[in-house]
Amino acid sequence: MALTFTPFRRYWLSSFLADLGDGVRFAAFPLLALTVTDSPAAIAAVPAVQGLPWIVLGLGVGALVDRWDLRRTMVTVDVLRALVVAGLAGSVLTGTLTLPLIFAAAFVTGLGAMIHDTAAATAVPRLVEPAELQKANGRIVATRILGDELAGPALGGWLFGVATVLPLAFNASGFGISILLLLTLPSVFAPHSRPDRPTTVGGVIAATGREMREGLRWLRGDRDVRNLTVAVALVAVADGAYLAILVLYVTRVLELPEATYGFLLGAGAIGGVIAGALCARLTVWAGTQRMLTGSIVVMAGCQLLLGLTSNIACTIVALTCSSAAFASFNITAMTMRQRRSPAGMLGRVNSAYLTVARSADATGALAGGALAAAISIQAPILIGVLPMLVAATLLGRPKDPAWSPATA
Repeated sequence: MALTFTPFRRYWLSSFLADLGDGVRFAAFPLLALTVTDSPAAIAAVPAVQGLPWIVLGLGVGALVDRWDLRRTMVTVDVLRALVVAGLAGSVLTGTLTLPLIFAAAFVTGLGAMIHDTAAATAVPRLVEPAELQKANGRIVATRILGDELAGPALGGWLFGVATVLPLAFNASGFGISILLLLTLPSVFAPHSRPDRPTTVGGVIAATGREMREGLRWLRGDRDVRNLTVAVALVAVADGAYLAILVLYVTRVLELPEATYGFLLGAGAIGGVIAGALCARLTVWAGTQRMLTGSIVVMAGCQLLLGLTSNIACTIVALTCSSAAFASFNITAMTMRQRRSPAGMLGRVNSAYLTVARSADATGALAGGALAAAISIQAPILIGVLPMLVAATLLGRPKDPAWSPATA
């Protein structure tokens, strides 16, 4: 039987192509930084700058996403990101690449990712039936890991070794194809109608602030989603700290060539791809609460192993299991937000959650660079175990019936 290329499958393919390009760029940016500086703090600042838009604008973007057409929003920001990456490639070709240019490109692509990711997490429920939501999220996350962490970084490291400009050119091209696929989707992404929405600039600004506060009030009132948001902040601080200095861990602790960095990320990401395929069934069996807490405990154990070893085999095992646990956590948390958020408020709930996660990730990246410079490369990895255990304890407390396996 022929495979039907449904709207969700087209969206899924578009998401994968964009994520593959992002994975290539994720490996290329720290390697680009290494060509102009050898400062651990400066290299760690590159991912931190990508997360800066979340700190400055993240809470407000959800109110705007709830007001905008989701497809048009994703297409617009992907066009912007493609142009910025192409411009950075031009600076490499002309020999004008500098650290400030890398920071500028990181900030703008991070801004685009902030808007795109909020819209994308809000768009999936428009394309599938409620019963298929966790399975659809698992597929999206699995291919995101495949692109961001497996094929993308490995390809990015290899392309960088061939020619510095190639990973940037690949990233820009991936955005182009992704945009074309988004344009084929049906018109199911219009905002929920609200008769009180103004059209003047001043009115829109005032309404955005009012709707943002409305979303935050709901989040504060829902204990389980609120605790989940606190937990993801703790996890993201630890995760951001060690990922920011992972390229230094590979080159200085493991004493491997720079190009190996991308391949190690890719090898570790296999666990996340497997988890994406199995998470829906595991959550039905274990329940939402145990999936979330168990995932964090596994991440903490893997990070402890990573911080105590300089053996490449142990490193691959730790990265693989950590990726599987992180994917399971993200899929389960995403489905919970989508199912519990009121109609017309999902963008605001997602933006608040993602703002906390990305801001914590950026904070962790800066802290990781500082700890690596002041103590050792492995210090931020080991210290990050503590906030993860605190997060697991928080989510392990008794919850309401929404956490039961029946609603997972």
